[in-house]
Amino acid sequence: MKYLIFFLLVCSLSFSCKKDMDLDSFWSCNSAQNLDSTAISNKIQGPWKWIKQACCGDSKFKPADKNIKVIFNPNSTFTVSENSTIVTQGNWRLVIVDATMWGLDLSSSNSYLYGRILFCDNKVLFNDSHLDGGDFVFEKTN
Repeated sequence: MKYLIFFLLVCSLSFSCKKDMDLDSFWSCNSAQNLDSTAISNKIQGPWKWIKQACCGDSKFKPADKNIKVIFNPNSTFTVSENSTIVTQGNWRLVIVDATMWGLDLSSSNSYLYGRILFCDNKVLFNDSHLDGGDFVFEKTN
């Protein structure tokens, strides 16, 4: 009986722990949604907080080392702040950046927001590692 309880406990803990998402998982999650430009535009609007990054082709993410927040407004303006200080602001629009993948065209550049846009749950990934840039993951906040 003890072994059965121990086995059930181990199994439940194994299945309840959510594995940290890697780049391949993000791609799969995004592809399953079949988002068009309208859906992407609607999903990206609102406040986001930078939570993790991967660099230069590394598919493993590391925690963010700065307090970066981004707000995408419905009127196509955006603001990037670090520790509540605005570092970039301007206008945004969606553009095709890689075959059928969407990215942002920004009136004021910001390295966190380059590359293909991938969504999974309440997270967005700006995937630029295919061009030797970084991959930055933001989580939607309230």
